[in-house]
Amino acid sequence: MRRVCYNNTIMTVKGIGIDIAETKRFFPFSKDRENRFLVSNFSKGELDYCFSFHDPTEHLAGTFAAKEAVVKAIGNQKLLQSTIEIRREKSGMPSVWIANKKQKSIFISISHTKDIATSIAIQQK
Repeated sequence: MRRVCYNNTIMTVKGIGIDIAETKRFFPFSKDRENRFLVSNFSKGELDYCFSFHDPTEHLAGTFAAKEAVVKAIGNQKLLQSTIEIRREKSGMPSVWIANKKQKSIFISISHTKDIATSIAIQQK
């Protein structure tokens, strides 16, 4: 267990996960929302969010990286991508939902450029 200070609050960290994805890997999927890979790995809400942008490629890569980071932070490699959902709060901040339940102890950040997307997930104890 690690202790970190966040927002002037000390929290105990149970797990940390980070992932990086090349956006070019997601370009072929950006033209076909019904693609089997997308339907298997993204929720309807995630696809709605990503495809609300002119070019969903970076957002697909970022969301995928976030889901992978969550799996690593939790340490459960058997957790299915389809059970993890990255939603956006009204503020635009991403939040983690697993099996339709908000995970208040998991914090994520997503960043992307034209070429790469990355995400970090921190699970608080």
